[in-house]
Amino acid sequence: MALKSIRSILILSFIVILFSTLIPTGDVQALSGRVRARRMPLLDTFISQVENGQAEELRGVYIPEILAARVVQQPTENNEFVSPRQNILTQFGLASRFGSTGLLAHNELAGESISQLQEGQRFYLIYGNGQISAFVITEILHYQALEPTSTSSNFVDLENGGLLTASELFSRIYDRPGQVIFQTCISAEGNPAWGRLFVIAQPY
Repeated sequence: MALKSIRSILILSFIVILFSTLIPTGDVQALSGRVRARRMPLLDTFISQVENGQAEELRGVYIPEILAARVVQQPTENNEFVSPRQNILTQFGLASRFGSTGLLAHNELAGESISQLQEGQRFYLIYGNGQISAFVITEILHYQALEPTSTSSNFVDLENGGLLTASELFSRIYDRPGQVIFQTCISAEGNPAWGRLFVIAQPY
């Protein structure tokens, strides 16, 4: 019974977080669809740049030819924090409680790279001791938020037109032990928080 109560509290907390974490506060331009030229370090070089000796701490994400991004943790008791810096991903603390790895980014920053990912693409998580884990992208999911700034908005699955509540969307996305989920907003119709993009990956 206690476990059910904890899960209910976490899901309710996520409903608020889902709408507040990835709504940019500044001016946001719609994505052009063009891959920006990036100066990518070699994987070994990037590992040496992010490692800090802490074996359990996720420190970086390396997506060949697309992104070499540091990972920062959310401050304690601040599940709404998303880094405002370019080439930085934020690990979603609430997802970790469900055994998955959530990585958040604003869509005008590192989230732009997330929008370029494709199924079958491989990438690497890098930990503080220099260890790496390989993953492969298996799903890319797009949802429209019917009320983008509301904590009780429903979502439309843009693949099949299905309607989901915020709690149903949370369960579908983050209750995936061992998997990695990238999340960013979809900018459309002049609204930078029009929808949500989720990129799902499994261990390779």
